[in-house]
Order: sequence, then C-alpha cells, then structure tokens
Amino acid sequence: MGNYVIIKIIYYELRRMLLNKIFFGMLLVNGLFAWFILSYEIIMGTAYTAPFSVWSYCVYLGRTLSLAMITVLLLLARYYSRKQKQVEVLTSATPVSSLCQTMIRTLAAGICFLLIYLVVIALGLMFYVSFFRFHDFAAFILPSVLLLLPCFVLFTGLGQLLGSLHRSLVYILMLASFALSSIPMPSAFDFFGAGYFSTVPLTLPVGADGEPVFELSAAFLTTRLLYFVLGIICIYLTTILSARKSQKA
Repeated sequence: MGNYVIIKIIYYELRRMLLNKIFFGMLLVNGLFAWFILSYEIIMGTAYTAPFSVWSYCVYLGRTLSLAMITVLLLLARYYSRKQKQVEVLTSATPVSSLCQTMIRTLAAGICFLLIYLVVIALGLMFYVSFFRFHDFAAFILPSVLLLLPCFVLFTGLGQLLGSLHRSLVYILMLASFALSSIPMPSAFDFFGAGYFSTVPLTLPVGADGEPVFELSAAFLTTRLLYFVLGIICIYLTTILSARKSQKA
C-alpha cells in the first residue's frame, strides 16, 4: 500500500511540474538562449581554444546554468502558494514521511532539470556536428556532471529550504542566480563555472595540439563537492522543517 501511494504522489508531482505552461515556456526560452550562446559566443572559441574544445563546451554549459536554475526555482515556487498549502493538508494525512515527500519533490525538479539539459546538450552537439563536423563527445561527459550536478543539488535544496520559510525567499534566490551569472568570478568558487573555464586556459601551457590541456584544479573540485554537500544539508533541513510543520498541523 505504501509503495502504491508513493508512486501516485510521484506521478502527481511530475504532472504538476511538467504539464504546465510555465515549464514548456521556459523550456523554449532555455533552448533559444542556449542557441544564442552557441551562435554568438561559443562559435568564436573560449580563451583562444577551439569552439569544440572541452573548455568552450564547459563555458557553454556554465552560461546556460543560471537560466536553467531560475526555471527550476520558478517551478518549485509553485509548491509554496496558498493553493499548495491546502494540498499539504491532504498529503500530510498520507502514510508518506516528510523525507519521502521532500525527495519526491526533488526528483520531480531533477527530471525537469534533466529535460532542460537534454535540450541544451542536444543543441550543443548538433551545433558541433553541423558547423565543425566534430563527433568526439566522450570528453564532455565527466566535466558536464561535475558542473551541473552540484549546482542543481545546492539550488534545489536551498530553494526548498527557503521556500519552507517564506515563498518570497525563492524569488530572491532567483535574483541571486541572475547576479551570480553577471558577476565575474574567475576563481574556483565560480558557481556556474563560466568564468573559471574561460580564464584558466590562459594560465596553462599550450599542449601538442596547440591548446591548453584540459584539467580541473583541486580547488575547483573541492568547491564542487562543497556545493553538493551543502545542497544535501539544505534538503535534510527542509525535511526537518516540513516534519515540524506537519506536527503542528
């Protein structure tokens, strides 16, 4: 019975997130923005590297991350509306723990994020094949995961935690996402990574192929791990806060 209820809730949450005008509209906006970045920035290459280098590809992902995170936060904000508070009265009566409900919400947001980046990555690969006849995409996989996953976990966890406190805080976090993409941050703490991947190649020696060898510094990897752990902590705190609200109700 418990598993059946969980499956029903997952189905319900996915329908709420995916089958609405906001998601489809923002998916289109993300795709158009990604193509703009490819056509007007990445086509020139990053830091004197080829447009299809791993450096340029990571800049492409980093430049699109801010809008993708704003999209996810916009979808999460719907959970903290007055209408949703009425729904929570019903869901709190189900035999599903606060941890499970938080994880289901995170899963639904993760699927939305994944769909956005399936479009973004597909556009990037199509761009490389069409304009440069480039097909060697294996080197892009690990950097993509290291760049995208910590951002998603931290922003989703923080968004849910702030939303549990007050809905307006989620919108403030959206503004923070926009600000982070606008402020130059070339160090390893660059959250979205575009500044890091566009400046580090300038400090590295040129390899045999005429470009800097792609490598990630220990500082950058450490900060990615830190962001990921902070996101998990935020998700955990959201669970505790939700459990306390359920007890009061």
